Amino acid sequence: MVAVRGRSHQSKRAWVTCLKIAASFAVLASLVWLQHEWRPTVQEDGGAPSRRIITPPRIAGTQSNREKGMFELARSQSFGFFYDIPDGHWRRLHKIFREHQNHRFPERPLTYHPEATADESMPEVYANRHSEWASGWSSYPAWYQNNYEPNFACQFEKRVGDPMNGDGPKWVQLVCDVHRVKRLARERKRMNPDHPGCVIYSVGSNGDFTFELGMQQEVGVGTCEYHIFDPGDFAHKRPPELKRAHYHRWGLTEQNQMEPEKSWWGFEQQEKSALRETLLDIRDEYHSLHDTVKMLGHENLDVIDVFKIDCERCEWQTYNDWLSAEVPLLHQILVEVHEAPKDKAVDFFDSLERAGYLRFHKEPNIQWCPSCIEYGFIRVDAPFLEGKEFG
Repeated sequence: MVAVRGRSHQSKRAWVTCLKIAASFAVLASLVWLQHEWRPTVQEDGGAPSRRIITPPRIAGTQSNREKGMFELARSQSFGFFYDIPDGHWRRLHKIFREHQNHRFPERPLTYHPEATADESMPEVYANRHSEWASGWSSYPAWYQNNYEPNFACQFEKRVGDPMNGDGPKWVQLVCDVHRVKRLARERKRMNPDHPGCVIYSVGSNGDFTFELGMQQEVGVGTCEYHIFDPGDFAHKRPPELKRAHYHRWGLTEQNQMEPEKSWWGFEQQEKSALRETLLDIRDEYHSLHDTVKMLGHENLDVIDVFKIDCERCEWQTYNDWLSAEVPLLHQILVEVHEAPKDKAVDFFDSLERAGYLRFHKEPNIQWCPSCIEYGFIRVDAPFLEGKEFG
């Protein structure tokens, strides 16, 4: 009886051993499959990039070589910004972007635009422009409702500034994954103590520093260098708790433009004419973005992390300068567009997209200015645009 029990016990031990061996082989096979499945499909760091890399290749010092390979596609195509998105997820984001349609009527993109002619609009839309619901058929809000929706998603986009609801104060903005800005700044300082960490340009403040204070709260005091631009005299309103902040009393104009058009900065608004004429009388300075970069000594800066701009229509005259190779790469652009000039609106969005700027946020100012839309753009490198058919 004892011998039978002994043989039974030995048999069970043998089965356990076999199961352990089988489990080990299964784990080994899984690791081999993962290594093959997550192999990057883009060139290695030794290849020539299409534009400067914002961060050093070793952005995550604690990652193993295999883990780096799993995230290499997103890292290499976002200038190091999206360092922890698996290749499979990044390919899905690329597929969404590639299949996205910018217009409800691609063959006539000015349909719904209040200045569009019959030849530029779809007949069924144009026929209703004077109907009872005319604003839904022919207006700036109607045009934006049917064109240029977001074509990318930032998983951790966040409103920066306080309070976070409502249109005011003026500068509450939604930033793409602000924690990544903090990480990149830390890595840059580690690699080069003389690097400013991160740099933020804020064009058009109207004396409100809510956004800059919000960014400082998110990334930490002293992490970013802030440059605020406005033709008004608001330097005295800069809060003392905002560190590394520089106020520049000038507005933005396009390159080689001697004087700003009077419509820029909202001068055409009759109810504000007295204030605006005063600003013109004292001849506040205006400089192009390129000249601004040179004046601040930023010619050799690799990137401006956030370029926030609300200049009351100057966006339509200056957007080509944002894309110039003579200025640092603007990694995020947060802009409020005002109305939609017929001769510029389509080119504005198409030029940004062709340059690699993806729309991750779109928000109309439905309370005070329904024809004003806030957009958030994030820059990716050229390989991400492959396979996209541009109109």
